[in-house]
Amino acid sequence: MSNDSVSDQGFDDDEVPTGPSAFIIVNCILNVPLLVLSIFGNSMVLAAVLKTPSLRSPSLMFLCGLAVSDLVVGLIVQPIYIARELTFVDIFIRLTRIFGNSFCGISFATMSAISVDRFLALQFHMTYSNLVTTSRVIICLIVIWLINSGLYVWHTPTNFHLALVTIGVFFLTSTISYIGIYRIVRRHNAEIYAQKQTFEYPNNQSMLRLAMLTRTAMNTFVFYIVTILCYLPWFVYRGFFCDSFPIGDQETWVFRVTLVFANSAINPFLYFWRIRDLRKAVMKILRQKTSCK
Repeated sequence: MSNDSVSDQGFDDDEVPTGPSAFIIVNCILNVPLLVLSIFGNSMVLAAVLKTPSLRSPSLMFLCGLAVSDLVVGLIVQPIYIARELTFVDIFIRLTRIFGNSFCGISFATMSAISVDRFLALQFHMTYSNLVTTSRVIICLIVIWLINSGLYVWHTPTNFHLALVTIGVFFLTSTISYIGIYRIVRRHNAEIYAQKQTFEYPNNQSMLRLAMLTRTAMNTFVFYIVTILCYLPWFVYRGFFCDSFPIGDQETWVFRVTLVFANSAINPFLYFWRIRDLRKAVMKILRQKTSCK
C-alpha cells in the first residue's frame, strides 16, 4: 500500500520519518499539560456527580458520558499518541489510529446528543421528564460508544469514509438542533412581549422554567462551538489537504491532532464555568481534600 493511501485512512497515518522533528517534539511537549488537565478536570466532573445525587439529571448524565470519553483521551489516547510520535513503533501507530478516532468520535457524537437533548427540553418542556429519562440517556450513550468503536475496530478505507459521513451527520444534527432552539426561544420571547403589551402578564413559573432551559441550552451551545473550533483544523486537513500537501508541509499540520485533544482538557473547565451546581460540588470536593491534608 502506498503512503498516500495509508495517510488517507486514519487519525494520522503519515510517513514514518527517521527521527522526531522539532515540530513533533514541541507537539509532544504541549500534549503533556493537556493530558494532565484532561485527567484532572474530567475526574472531578465524574466525582462531583457521583457524590452529589441532585446532579444526576439526564442532561448531566450526557455530560458525564462526555467526561468519560474525554478522560480516556487524556488517560490512554494521548500517552499512546506521544509514544507513537517519538518512537514510530508500528503498534503505537495502530493503537493511536484506533483509540484516537474512536474516543474523539465518541466525544463529538455525545456533544451532538447533548444538543438534541436541549432541543427536546425546550420543544417538549411539559413532557420532557417522561420523554428523556436517565435510563434512556445511558442506552443512548452505550449506542454511541458501540457505533463509534465499531467503525474503527476494522480500520479500512470504507470504514474511514463511513466515519466521515457519520461525523457529518452528527454535525448536521447539532446545527439543526441549535437552529430549532433559537427559533423556540425567539417565539417564546415574542409571546411574552405581546402579553406584556396587552397587560396580560405570563405565568411567573413558566417564565422561570423557560429562562432556565434557555440558559442550559446556551451553555451547551458554548460547549458545541468550542468543540467545532477544536476539531475544525483536523476536518479541513483530512477532508481537503492531506493528499495535496508535500511531506515537509504536512509537519506544520501536526498540531491539528493536539487541538482535538485540547477539547478534552477544555470541556470540564467549561462545565465548571457555565454550570453553577457542578462548580459548587467540585469546590466542595476540593475543600474536603485540602482540609484532610
